[in-house]
Amino acid sequence: MILPYEMRNSYTNILAIILKHIGDVLVTTPVLTALKGAYPDSRISILVNPGTEEAIAENPVVDEVLVLDRGSGYGVFKKAWHQVQFALKVRRKKFDLVLELSAGDRGAILGLISGARERVGFDPKNRGFWGRRYFFTKLVDKDTGTQHMVDYNLALVRALGIEPSDKRLSFCWTKESETRCRRLLLNHGIRFDDPYVVLHPTSRWMFKTWNASGYAAVCDYIHDQYRIPVVLSCAPNQVELKFTNRIIRLASHKPISLAGQLSIKELGCLVAHASLFVGVDSAPMHIAAAVNTPVIALFGPSGEHMWGPWGDGHIVIKKDWDCRPCGRDGCGGRKVSRCLEEIEPKEVFEAIDHQLGSKG
Repeated sequence: MILPYEMRNSYTNILAIILKHIGDVLVTTPVLTALKGAYPDSRISILVNPGTEEAIAENPVVDEVLVLDRGSGYGVFKKAWHQVQFALKVRRKKFDLVLELSAGDRGAILGLISGARERVGFDPKNRGFWGRRYFFTKLVDKDTGTQHMVDYNLALVRALGIEPSDKRLSFCWTKESETRCRRLLLNHGIRFDDPYVVLHPTSRWMFKTWNASGYAAVCDYIHDQYRIPVVLSCAPNQVELKFTNRIIRLASHKPISLAGQLSIKELGCLVAHASLFVGVDSAPMHIAAAVNTPVIALFGPSGEHMWGPWGDGHIVIKKDWDCRPCGRDGCGGRKVSRCLEEIEPKEVFEAIDHQLGSKG
C-alpha cells in the first residue's frame, strides 16, 4: 500500500456513500478494505439505501452502517423534514473524509452537508444539477466502459495516494443466518459439506434473465451427468417466484426450491458452501464471487467487462454481437433480450463441465 507515513493518521472518521443497489454495494467493499489498510485507527462508516444494508453488515472493517431515511410513506412536507433531519444526523457525525461512490446528486449533497474537510467524488461532467462538481474537494474522472466497477471505485482511494493491495470483494453473514440456512438444507437431506449447485436464475430486472426452458435443461443436465442436487433461489417477489416455478414445472428432475425463502445473509451462506453458482448479472452473482464460489454467469444487455464476476475461476457466457452491451431493457423495449434468449443450453453445459469436471 503506497502511502506516506505522515498521511496514515490524517483521517480518523471516514464516510463512504453508496446509494445504489446490493450489487453496487458489494463491488465497493475493496474500497473499504483499502481505507482501513491505509488508516488502521480510523472509524469507517458507510451510508447505503434501505434494503441494501445486509450486503455490508458484519463487515469487519465497517464500524457503522447508516441507512438513508428517504421519508418514504409520508407526505411531501413530512418527507422533506425526515430528509433534513437525516442530513443533520450525518453532519453531527463530524466526518473528516467522505468518498461519494454513487456519482449522484443526493450523495453529493449529503457529502457537502457532512462538513468533511476532504470530499472525494467522480467528476459529473455536466451530469446532474449544475455546480455539483464544486461540492467536492477532489474530483476523479468517471472512466466507465474501460474497466471493471471494482477498479472504477478504487480510483477514489487512489486519488488519496493509496494503492490497494487487497482487491477482493467481501461478504459476511451471522451465526443465526448460518443456522437457518443449514436447517433449510437439512430439510432436503443436504449438508454443507455435500456437493450441490445453486441456480439463481433471476435479476431484479427480468430483461437480464435467460429463458425458463434453458434453466430447466441445466437442472436436468446437472442431475444426469453429475448426480448432485440443484438448489433454486430467487427474491421473494411474485415475478421471480412465478418464473422459478415455471423452471420447476419444465424440469424432468425437480430442483430443490428455496425460492423466496432466504435473506441476503442466508443466501450468501448457501452460496458459500456450494460447488458452483449459475446465474445472471445480479447481486447474488456478486455474492458468489465474494465468497469464492465458482460462477457461471449469463450476460445479455449489461457489460461483463464492467459487471462480470470479480476474481479468477469464473465463466461468463455471452453473445459477441456488435449491439451488446447496450444497457437497454430488452430489444425494442420489449423486456426480452435476444442476446440472452439465443444462448444455447449446450453452451452452459460446456461451462458446467469445465467447472465441475466432466465425468466423460
